[in-house]
Amino acid sequence: MPAPEPATPSPEAVANGAPSSPVLPPVPLVAGPLAPRVVYPTANAVIQSRDSNFIFGSTGNGNAALTINGQPVHVWPNGAYLAWLPVPTADAPRYDLVATLGADTARMSLPVRLLPPPAAPVDSIRADSLTDSARVARAAVDTSRRATTRSDSAKRLATIPDTTKRAVLPDTTPVFVVLGGTPDSTLSDTDRVVIGRPTPGGTYKWFFLPGTVVRQVSRDGGFTRVRLDSSLDVWVNAADATPAPAGTTAPVRVAGNARVVPAAEWLDLVIPIGARPPYAVEERGSDLVLTLYGTRATTDIIAYRANDPAVRTVEWMQETSDRASFTVHLRDRPFGYLVLWDSASSSIVLRTRRRPTIDRARPLAGLTIAVDPGHPPIGATGPTGLWEPQATLWVGQRVERLLRERGANVFMTRTTMDPVGLGDRPMMARRVNAHALVSIHLNAFGDGINPFRSHGTGTYFFRAQAEPLARAVQRGMVARMKLPNLGVYYDNLALARPTWMPSILCEGAFLMFPDQEAALRTPQFQEAYARGIVDGIEAYFRDLPDDR
Repeated sequence: MPAPEPATPSPEAVANGAPSSPVLPPVPLVAGPLAPRVVYPTANAVIQSRDSNFIFGSTGNGNAALTINGQPVHVWPNGAYLAWLPVPTADAPRYDLVATLGADTARMSLPVRLLPPPAAPVDSIRADSLTDSARVARAAVDTSRRATTRSDSAKRLATIPDTTKRAVLPDTTPVFVVLGGTPDSTLSDTDRVVIGRPTPGGTYKWFFLPGTVVRQVSRDGGFTRVRLDSSLDVWVNAADATPAPAGTTAPVRVAGNARVVPAAEWLDLVIPIGARPPYAVEERGSDLVLTLYGTRATTDIIAYRANDPAVRTVEWMQETSDRASFTVHLRDRPFGYLVLWDSASSSIVLRTRRRPTIDRARPLAGLTIAVDPGHPPIGATGPTGLWEPQATLWVGQRVERLLRERGANVFMTRTTMDPVGLGDRPMMARRVNAHALVSIHLNAFGDGINPFRSHGTGTYFFRAQAEPLARAVQRGMVARMKLPNLGVYYDNLALARPTWMPSILCEGAFLMFPDQEAALRTPQFQEAYARGIVDGIEAYFRDLPDDR
């Protein structure tokens, strides 16, 4: 009887644990002592899948044979493995590993925890399953309960004095909060924003200026529900909603006559309004739409200072009784923008960034590119222990060298293994006036996803302005690394949210695959990843239309 196939591959993907790409560097042979190790999942972790899940780690020797819970698992030459296996049974769930090499055997057992069973329905007895007599009996009991409840309620009411029967009207006095506190600067040119969400703990959607006064509607744990206007409530972190001073009333926001003011590197749409408004900005092709909540517009004149052709027209509309919008029709699609508050003139400012002047022969010459080697803190770990922050730093340093060779100025968000805050990285890129931000990462799946069905190279963007850059870099990486093309994705990621420059996040390879982890340790694959990124950045700027 033939031996069963290893549990590593699925029929849809890599057969018998062969490399995930035929062009990856060969995996080196490791001939150490048997030492079975599991990198993922960790001991006593809760497996977030009820059917099957992946497990990966190393055996210490590439010639070893390995079984996990009795199933054969392919071992790569460096001793690493990646397997897709049924979730252990509920009785003392664990993964039992047995590694053998000739007469030697090494074992280990990894205890895990399983998800609790689905909650049973509150009433598991269906009415249509009852006999006629049972239904009659149940109906009689229900009628008796209702009658008793009504009788008890009437008795209780009869003993309450008349003065307590009067309706108590709730306090409807509006409560106002200040989002993010009150900033000190005259011009709020800052990256500090307050995040608004459609639900408590939901995805980021709105980004408000500190000092914005809104009405508080309710609280739910660590979140506060605030009213932007009569048609929209959103949720913010409770810590970002500071109670306004007693006696605070609803801000009066009236948008007046606006003006377009050009400068060397940007154009400002300045709208006097009286108080900071909650707002949103949408990109619609070559238009930027600024929505002002809780605002009425009485704009009569919009002045175009210096008649700059980069802005064709600005139009405004009263969307609802307390919501106005201003649409900036640009000559070409936006390159970058910011929303600022000028307290000296009580005006909101939509600042639109001009495109850089490009030398078509050397598209990157003179540009500033921010390179972000993703993580730490946190980060994925490969089967033999390669930590994502180390690998991304290797690739990032190569990206830096290649960009400088092509004439760019480079800003690195980190050059060491010291952690850098996630929210600090976009701020750093804006403050050096970067023309693009590229964050370098390595991918991994969540529990319950078969990694052999789909893996490869992908690129992520959030702002529409960054979509062309994402596509160009994706093409460059696929051409250089030769891994499967997973395409580009819209995703609400911190490193893809900046608006002042096109910002993307690259997931060039999957660190959880033994052969891809091994490739990432080699200079040639690090160089391929880096060249793919730089090729894409250069192609994007070469095709960027002139803004002047």
